[in-house]
Amino acid sequence: MPEEAAQPSPASTTQPPPPTHKNGIYIPRNEPGCISAERTERTTQRNYERLVADPYHGAIVIDAKSGKILFEERAGAYGYPASVTKLMTLLLTLEAIDRGEIQLSDRVLINNEVAGIGGSQLYLDPKEKNFTVEDMLYGIMVHSANDAARALGIHVAGSKAAFIERMNQRAKELGMRSTRYVSDHGLPPEDLSQPDISTAYDIALLSLACLRHPDTLTYSGRELIYLRDGETMLATRNALAKRVDGYDGCDGLKTGYHKRGGWSLAATAERNGKRIVSVVLGSPSKDVRNAVSRRLLDRGFQIMESE
Repeated sequence: MPEEAAQPSPASTTQPPPPTHKNGIYIPRNEPGCISAERTERTTQRNYERLVADPYHGAIVIDAKSGKILFEERAGAYGYPASVTKLMTLLLTLEAIDRGEIQLSDRVLINNEVAGIGGSQLYLDPKEKNFTVEDMLYGIMVHSANDAARALGIHVAGSKAAFIERMNQRAKELGMRSTRYVSDHGLPPEDLSQPDISTAYDIALLSLACLRHPDTLTYSGRELIYLRDGETMLATRNALAKRVDGYDGCDGLKTGYHKRGGWSLAATAERNGKRIVSVVLGSPSKDVRNAVSRRLLDRGFQIMESE
């Protein structure tokens, strides 16, 4: 009798389980007590006049390595993240570099559109030809420069509109079900329409995605950087990341403020091999935001150390 063909064992057809971590940081899935990317989409077109509360509009604290939610209060409440939006600008730029679409050393075009952005900025001039992608990344993460964010968006995607489309697509991929981007920098629209809108929960998902990229902390943890051959000094807007009077172990991530959204901060700190992410969205003042962020980080570390 002819020899029967060997049948594949069940193990040979089984797909390997999806990775649980990257760069030591949790990849969200559907686990009890942990932050999840598998939630029902919940967006709004409502144009809130102001989303600010005391001490915050919403907050959450996450163990970045296990994904465990250590604290949350109104984490799903809509808020206006303002310049915390630049975390998505950072992430998309770093991922474009990883794919080989752009390089850190690329010279970035500065046109009139870039030069006309208001708020915090580098005062970029179309005559300047030597700004690189890396310069712009420091610009958005250290100084929260809006003109640098626009320049990066155009360099990565070709136009503001194309880049914002990528931002919203990436938000969906990350499970940011309540987030809608309308800008690459976080400034509210001049026509008073709905600004970038998100939640503390969604920003925590974005923060974890940024931390999974090994280069994020290079930019978010930098306290000082000099551009224009040393003529322009940029100092971090994140008081918790400063060496003097900062928060022990804090090396990111991003601040945000505008009048309609209040003061916000996505922060991260590492101590004794443990890393925490806290998000405070919509505080009434910078001092309240910073103080609450410190308390939430303290609370997170205390919970982890007691387990």
